[in-house]
Parts: sequence; C-alpha cells; structure tokens
Amino acid sequence: MGKCQHFADFLCLHPNAGSRRVTNATKYAILNANYIKARLQGAYEILYTGENGRCAHEMIVDMRPFKALAGAEDIAKRLMDYGFHAPTLSFPVAGTIMIEPTESESKAELDRFATRSWQSAKN
Repeated sequence: MGKCQHFADFLCLHPNAGSRRVTNATKYAILNANYIKARLQGAYEILYTGENGRCAHEMIVDMRPFKALAGAEDIAKRLMDYGFHAPTLSFPVAGTIMIEPTESESKAELDRFATRSWQSAKN
C-alpha cells in the first residue's frame, strides 16, 4: 500500500492529467480504502469513520486490542514480510496503523492485503 508520494508522482508524471482524471483517481482511492475496510470488519476496529460508516482514502486501524499478543509495530513488520509497503505507525493515534491504498491497486492485490491482514490478526 502506498503513501501520498504516489499521488505527487502521478501529478509529475502526468502533467496533463486534468481535474477529471485527478477526481477519478481520488474516487478510486476512496473506493479501495472502503473495500479494504469492509474486508477487515470483524478482525479490526477502524477509527474515525464518517456518519455512514465509511472512511476517506485512508483508514486508521486500532491495534491496541492486540497489544498483549503483538503491537502495531509487529503487525506492520508482518505486513512487510508479506511484501506490502510499511503502514504509517501510531499516527495520529498511538497503537494504530494507517492504511492508505492507492488508486492503482488491483482488486487482487486488495484481496491479498485483506487476507494477510486477517491472518495477522489471528496469529
């Protein structure tokens, strides 16, 4: 999962992207984040969702309930072991990770991430 640098790279590499393409990229990033959120329900609590239960282009996943077994750092390392980009740790809430899927992630990659995240919660 990428960071906001991907968006800056997108704008630099595609200077003719135009507002419609940027808007579409934003929509896909939000869609991808909410897809992962839906897949992770039941395994993790997602903090700071809107009134309708959705998240924006990123989500803050509460790892504090797992502290006795593994901290946020341990889960982040496990995700890195599976080949995913390191999530943001403990920002803006200590004991959490921030997941930010990019607009270019395929459904297969989103599913792989969700499956590995479920496995990390169980182990």
